[in-house]
Amino acid sequence: MAFLGVFVFAGVGGESVGLEVNVNDFYEDTNLADGWIYSMGINDLFMHQVDILGPTTQMERHYVVDSVADFDNDPDITLHFVENNTISKFYLIDGEELDIDDSNGVWLDKSFADAKSLKVGDNITFEFENYKIQKEIKGIGYSPEYVYHASSSSVIPDFNKIGFAYLSHKAFPGDNISYNVLNVKFDGSPETYSDLLSYHMDGYYSSFVERSEHTSVSQFSEEMDQHKMMGDIFPVVFILIAMLILLTTMTRIITHQRTQIGILKASGFKNYSIILHYVSYGFWLVLTGSILGLILGPMILPQLFYPSMSATYKLPSWNPAWSMNFVYVAAAMVLMSLAVSLYSVKSISSEKPADTIRPKVPKVSTSGFIERLGLWKRLSFNVSLELS
Repeated sequence: MAFLGVFVFAGVGGESVGLEVNVNDFYEDTNLADGWIYSMGINDLFMHQVDILGPTTQMERHYVVDSVADFDNDPDITLHFVENNTISKFYLIDGEELDIDDSNGVWLDKSFADAKSLKVGDNITFEFENYKIQKEIKGIGYSPEYVYHASSSSVIPDFNKIGFAYLSHKAFPGDNISYNVLNVKFDGSPETYSDLLSYHMDGYYSSFVERSEHTSVSQFSEEMDQHKMMGDIFPVVFILIAMLILLTTMTRIITHQRTQIGILKASGFKNYSIILHYVSYGFWLVLTGSILGLILGPMILPQLFYPSMSATYKLPSWNPAWSMNFVYVAAAMVLMSLAVSLYSVKSISSEKPADTIRPKVPKVSTSGFIERLGLWKRLSFNVSLELS
């Protein structure tokens, strides 16, 4: 049970810590926006007003529009016409890097491409508003804004029906592109930035979404919180059971070996030598189980969780991670085993050798509360025997 306790804690912990490390690395590599400002017609003057707010450090405009790809099931594809691909960048898996001067290329969602058996070099057609455009797939990959991506009618993604694509602003078919999303990076708290934005630009934008409120970010964050909670609760049960089993086992061993302990005492063995001998039983068992749990837990359990999670969430890597908390819990379990073993053997170590050699005297039985009632004396022997 000691092995199971540390195995589950380190395994689930390695999985949840790995999720956090993987997604944070992904967000950092792609420079995920701190917030998104939504407005119709984001022009240079609008960007200047956002820039002079103070905390703003980076900005990039996107024109985001829903389109329908040319397939039999009319899949919904969200198109991002990007200005320079510096914030919430497209993460390339296959093909060439997004070229901001390429007016003929499209960089496609890997999940959608896999579902439709598309590859780099294929052509794909999109229809949106009054436009119909055909582009060559130049790259396939992921986006930090679409770690979780599902339709409005379902919480489970169906990548045969939904996807996203990144294109250069030069690929827009119209004469003028009217940007409607401004990705921003800023210093300070999102609350402060939102208040500044509302105070200086109220009425000039539709809404502001901070990172923690973004659908993809918040959904994945909630998933991580659930895994952390599961990793904290289940091991406690195994650890308590392990300590209870150890206490019961050590008590039985001491009881069965009273005579041998008495002979050892009479032969001149010191109490600390006898205590050390029996305490080592639980110590070595728990230590061995804890070490095995620390090694095998992060190696095995995450590989059971990740395949099912990767069907819903999209990250470029799924690797377990290590935390010193695993070692602290294992060390605490070993110390608890020492305390439990010491408690089991301490009572007999204080007895005299002559008393220890003899069988343990049974405890004197006393009448319980019910047996002291007058009603108990009126019951027949058979009834009293069954009730007792």
